[in-house]
Amino acid sequence: MNNEYHILSKSIFSQFPFQQTPKPIVPVEPDLLLEMTFSPKLFIINDIAEKVENLVQHGVEWLDARIDCSPSQPSDEQIKVFENFRMPYIHQTYRLTNEEKQYGKLNWLDFNSVDLDFSRLNNIPLEERLIFKLEEDFGYVFIHESVIELLKKHVKDVWVRDV
Repeated sequence: MNNEYHILSKSIFSQFPFQQTPKPIVPVEPDLLLEMTFSPKLFIINDIAEKVENLVQHGVEWLDARIDCSPSQPSDEQIKVFENFRMPYIHQTYRLTNEEKQYGKLNWLDFNSVDLDFSRLNNIPLEERLIFKLEEDFGYVFIHESVIELLKKHVKDVWVRDV
């Protein structure tokens, strides 16, 4: 079952199927913005987000989102905000290890030394675990292959913001 999921995380981002696309000659809005923080976020342009929302209805709340790409202290001409995005607020979590939750600690899970037990998901219907976070460490977002394939069909421009 572990090969059914892709993990979005700052620490193992190079293995994620979506990476920064080359800057186009003509400026365009991204279809997908990945914000790489301690708890990664996905911002999906509205028309694609609608398709993903139809698939992912459990465990997330879909929120309207604004993306501010302005430099710090911008002049009026430099203000650049995109308003036609949605983001999944992921509240579904599952425990896949025997590790303790990392409340305010700096020692995060190391995927090289921890084993994930995906069999813990066996009794959970697929539609309830298409996107979820790891209960033990919110720095990992698990996205089912079906969601990734849907995104691959529609996403052309990906921006990555490492915060």
